[in-house]
Amino acid sequence: MSTNPVDMKNAMYTLQGKKLDEYSNLKGIKTDEDLKKAAGDFEAVFIRQFLDVMDSTVQKSEFMHGGSAEDTFKGMLNEQMSINIASNPNTSFGFAEQVYRQMKDRI
Repeated sequence: MSTNPVDMKNAMYTLQGKKLDEYSNLKGIKTDEDLKKAAGDFEAVFIRQFLDVMDSTVQKSEFMHGGSAEDTFKGMLNEQMSINIASNPNTSFGFAEQVYRQMKDRI
């Protein structure tokens, strides 16, 4: 039996510390730009989880000697990389655009 390395408690939070449930309510989204930002944030959260899971499969090296400092650094690094990947049209996975297209008629 395999275990899922994603901590679902942490997966419920976005990069800014807001619960994902807050983005599921369209009442707070008034403009097209709000929807684009929410869609981009959603993609960044997905990429962050992807990077965290990917990172958990790699053996720790002697470079940083492990510990909580390395975990904190890797978390901050993955967070910034996910924001950069999601916000660049050349590296984006394209989820934000798809979410935006599906939701734009609802605002």
